[in-house]
Amino acid sequence: MHFAVLLALFSVAAAEVAGPCDEADCALPTCACSSTATPGGLAVASIPHFVVFSFDDGVTVTNIPFYRELQKRTNPNGCGIEMTFFVSHENSDYTLVNELYRNGHEIAVHSVTHKSDVGEYWRKLNQSQWLAEIEQQREMLNTYGKIPVEKIKGFRAPFLEVGGDSMFGALKEAGFDYDCSWPSLQYTPWFRQPDGSYKGALWPYTLDYASIQDQTVGVKPTESFPGLWVSPMTDLQDNRGFECSMLDACQSSPEGELETSSEAVFDLLKRNFRSHYNTRTPFGIYTHHSWFYNETRKDGLRQFLDYLKAFPHVYVVSVRQLLDWVRSPVPLSQLGTMSSFQCGQTLADNCPDKKNCQYNAPLPISNSEIYMKICNSNCPPNYPYLDNVDGSKPYS
Repeated sequence: MHFAVLLALFSVAAAEVAGPCDEADCALPTCACSSTATPGGLAVASIPHFVVFSFDDGVTVTNIPFYRELQKRTNPNGCGIEMTFFVSHENSDYTLVNELYRNGHEIAVHSVTHKSDVGEYWRKLNQSQWLAEIEQQREMLNTYGKIPVEKIKGFRAPFLEVGGDSMFGALKEAGFDYDCSWPSLQYTPWFRQPDGSYKGALWPYTLDYASIQDQTVGVKPTESFPGLWVSPMTDLQDNRGFECSMLDACQSSPEGELETSSEAVFDLLKRNFRSHYNTRTPFGIYTHHSWFYNETRKDGLRQFLDYLKAFPHVYVVSVRQLLDWVRSPVPLSQLGTMSSFQCGQTLADNCPDKKNCQYNAPLPISNSEIYMKICNSNCPPNYPYLDNVDGSKPYS
């Protein structure tokens, strides 16, 4: 008992509170202060402009056709665009996750459970509980989707519920490179400060030192987590003038134009992109596929991606590619020297054995039955879930 108390006290004492960032002590590629300044001090006109594209939640037979359509698009260098998929466990078809990975996209973690109870679950997790959600979903992606563990380096919290020191401590402990869960309203190109000025958008930074970023959702970390990156989610401005961290959270004016007009969807994306244009700070399209059940919205996105092709310096990228550039920034003219921006080949099929597994109640979720397609020749005996990744434990 005394040992446990002493251990807890030691852990609290050992935590290092993050102080203000001094650029003289924080240098790329391993450290970056939270800042609106262009990485590497490069002239704004000389750098690429990155549009960061990501989807959250399960990969399924419903959304894979749209993802296959999008991946046919190319960047100015002729290489295919790259997207980040923050994958949660439930309803994911791991053979399709494997397909996306082999086609050059980034696969990242979005938790095992994605429980909907934010107040009673996500806000109360301690570091070990965050670690279980993060590490075990990475293990699921590796075991059932054949994604190499060393390639799974990013995380997004469900509902963007940033978990403070507990969550970032878990990411650091698990060896992740970055988090992309943290929205910002104050640091956007469009939010006017009381004095009439605009702070502008932040570039990705590390948590060696205290972040200047505002906290709109969840809890801000106070400790230092050296080398752990944050890729800020700069809020969009919707058609009412309000902020939205995810594209699918953006609302129409009372006329409902985002449901009925592809031009309105295009204009929303174009207006927000143009607000980043002069500084070339990253512009994020962070979304869920469910928003595109509406074909009008798909058409609006298609129009926007077509519009971007007129700009030879604009690249649609994954979070991984953005961070690779920020760590070692080069002018647009040298972008082809970076391995992250060279055309990759589709990887060999490492998922030849595909198995469709069916599980019936009792289950650890509310469903009476659930299916799970995996890159294995044998189904786990029970539905894999939190604290039961291999499905060896029966449910009662």
